[in-house]
Amino acid sequence: MKNSQLLLSVALGVAFWFAAALIVRFGGTAIFTENNSMLIVIYGVAFPVTGAFLFITKLFLNVSYNQLVRPIMVVTLTAALLDAVALSWFRALYSHSFEVALHGAALILWGVGLGLLAALWLEQRVTSPNRFDNY
Repeated sequence: MKNSQLLLSVALGVAFWFAAALIVRFGGTAIFTENNSMLIVIYGVAFPVTGAFLFITKLFLNVSYNQLVRPIMVVTLTAALLDAVALSWFRALYSHSFEVALHGAALILWGVGLGLLAALWLEQRVTSPNRFDNY
């Protein structure tokens, strides 16, 4: 991975984290509270949003799907680090309510996990001559 791709991956991680933090901030108690039915909906919406983030990363870095794992590792590591810093020291960025901030941070970590799994799945699908070889 070139230095320019590394820096762009970090920048994309910051941008994706910021977009998710805005969702948490503006969703607030309408979404991110315990026993709220909208919470499961937002976790479900994270699947296509993660797919869009992967596609944006692929376009910006001009890489193929089988080269996407390393950049996505940098993107998600950056987002997870910012999530940890925000939740630990700047919780008010998410919400003044600890419950909302906690559920919002968990959603961001959910997106991190989805991004990593999707990148690994895409790499395996693209590089495997027969997609059933590894099952």
